[in-house]
Amino acid sequence: MKPGRLLTALMLALLAGLWGLCFVLGPHEEPAAIEVVAMGSEDGESAPVLQPGDITDSSLSFVNNGLAGCRLRARVCGSMIDGQPVLEAGHIRSGDFLESGSEDEGAGEYWEARGAYLYYKNSRTEDLLPPGRETPPLYTAVRLNARIDPEALTALRDISPQQQLYVLAQAQPLGEGPWQEAIPPA
Repeated sequence: MKPGRLLTALMLALLAGLWGLCFVLGPHEEPAAIEVVAMGSEDGESAPVLQPGDITDSSLSFVNNGLAGCRLRARVCGSMIDGQPVLEAGHIRSGDFLESGSEDEGAGEYWEARGAYLYYKNSRTEDLLPPGRETPPLYTAVRLNARIDPEALTALRDISPQQQLYVLAQAQPLGEGPWQEAIPPA
């Protein structure tokens, strides 16, 4: 091999090594690491059988175990009958049931409903969930929808006696751009 080509090959190898070292040592975004904190009947107890309008205690919140703050949104999904959700997630306030995201929290931390999603809001951190912090509960109570036709509910219980809520959560680091608004199937 000619000395010029050997020198060029060595320079390219050195440049590639430096490039890789800069990437490894340089700052870059860590992916969000979100932990789900839930309270419910996951401890082996059977879920209570609810009648239309009945409410049970349950809660769900999230902790950021990552190294950077992140934005967070969630979608609560469950069975539907005639276009109505069978189970509704929300909060009990002054004896009334309020759906998740419908509370007007003003300043501070809260969840805001927009479209099919609930968005984490924090006026002090510009809507970022800081590392090590836990969100307020997405919901603290679950209610069997009182508008469900009792006959349809009986048929649904014959098919599946255990009704559940599913939560789809997405975390996004700062600067990643707007949320993709595609709605995954429930």
